[in-house]
Amino acid sequence: MKVILIKDLKGKGKIGDIIEVNPNYANNVLIKQGIAKPATASNLNDHKGQVESKAYHHAELVKEYQNLANSIRGKVYNFTLSVGSNGKAFGSITKQEILSKLTADGIKVEKNMIKDFPTIKGVGQYKITLQLIKEVSVDIIVNVNIK
Repeated sequence: MKVILIKDLKGKGKIGDIIEVNPNYANNVLIKQGIAKPATASNLNDHKGQVESKAYHHAELVKEYQNLANSIRGKVYNFTLSVGSNGKAFGSITKQEILSKLTADGIKVEKNMIKDFPTIKGVGQYKITLQLIKEVSVDIIVNVNIK
């Protein structure tokens, strides 16, 4: 019997997958527990519409993030660090400080989108990668000077 999964089922499939299972298992376990629904013509048609809708919305989201990535690609953000008398820097530049600069610039990103984050404890330029979504990433430059 074919069923459409409503929830992930370990070893069988993920949400939205159409799988073939034993009719007794389908009726007595999967459908009864709300894990799956029968793959009737009506349910298959609804499922097809949901898949197409999800794909369309994801494509729109990718376009939106591509535009954002193009607008910030290669931008340089300047930071300053205090330096003691011995030439050693006090503190470091954190992800939160970078997020604050991006937010002040009108760019809405989350902390978990910052990837390849090096420890920034000295003067120089650092390349930071923002992974906006799985398909879209962009590099920004963090320039650190001394006070």
